[in-house]
Amino acid sequence: MSWRVADHITIYRDEGWYGAHPNIIRTPGGDLLTLFHRSPATGFSHHSHPLFDVRACRSEDEGQSWGPVELVTAYPFGGVVDFGTHPLSSGEIFLHASTVDLLPADPPEVSKHTWVSRPGVGFNVRSLDDGTTWTHPESFPPMPDAVNGHPASHSGVCRSGLLEMPDGRLLLPGKATDHPEGRPPFFGMMQSSTDGGHTWTYAGRIAVDDVAHFSEPAIHMTPSGRILVLFRCHPNQPPGQDVHLVEVHSDDGGETWSPWRSTTMRGCPGHLLGLRDGRILATVGTRWEGQMGCLARVLDPEAGDLDTAPEIVVRADSLEPDCGYPWSLELNDGRVLVVYYYVYEDGTRGIEGSVLEEY
Repeated sequence: MSWRVADHITIYRDEGWYGAHPNIIRTPGGDLLTLFHRSPATGFSHHSHPLFDVRACRSEDEGQSWGPVELVTAYPFGGVVDFGTHPLSSGEIFLHASTVDLLPADPPEVSKHTWVSRPGVGFNVRSLDDGTTWTHPESFPPMPDAVNGHPASHSGVCRSGLLEMPDGRLLLPGKATDHPEGRPPFFGMMQSSTDGGHTWTYAGRIAVDDVAHFSEPAIHMTPSGRILVLFRCHPNQPPGQDVHLVEVHSDDGGETWSPWRSTTMRGCPGHLLGLRDGRILATVGTRWEGQMGCLARVLDPEAGDLDTAPEIVVRADSLEPDCGYPWSLELNDGRVLVVYYYVYEDGTRGIEGSVLEEY
């Protein structure tokens, strides 16, 4: 059996707006919800745009059609960056993110009308009604051994997976730095919650190196109970084109973690989706000539073939390398919908999806 791309679909595209970094979930009511960053397309790198908010489009027919864009959450003092969205067994939908603060320049560099943006802190919101309305933001606690907020670009919360454990704990991997100037390398770390994400406890560092920089982790539990985490890794500083995924794992419920090791999955970031038959779909964003989009691998249930499973080209034809960031969901018919952002021929950044099927 092999896998192929059965279809490409457009979820969100709007000239004059920049859509990026999507997540996709199935709501408790059964709809599909694709969430993404959106900001005005103002002609520069938007990965930490101070006007980013989180928007969503909904599908009631397994991704065949998508409704109008809706606001999910915004930050009143700037922008929202690096979010992850996760349905919980309680029926709630949990979203975590970091902020970008928009502040008057001090001292003014040009005039009193000059503003600057700088990194903020982590927060979370949740929906109790199928993603229709969302709560007011709640802050994560400060990190005990890292820089919290400016000048660090994250304080333990970034785009990542979230794992709901059999005992009810939530495990949220992230990244942080203890450098007083907020510089890389960042270490990989973990936070945990025993009350559905209302309060969080720091659970320590899980990937550390004097040079390599870790970020944007994916997380999955295998049938044996192993917790697998894949980090985006820049092995050298300053970061170059050798970005790839590295792996750490825990066999004791997250109490201790293996040393990190490089995998053969080139690109970033990664996402892990547990399929209904026990296998794992691993996806990764790609940004090199001839492969601007994302790749996938279908792994055995214990991920023993992580380094050797055949690659599936999900998408390769984005017009520019500002693309990718895949996130996946299994459809009711067993096919998989992979969402990512994409650069169209007119330069617009929008949200696309590709349907994978086994044949």
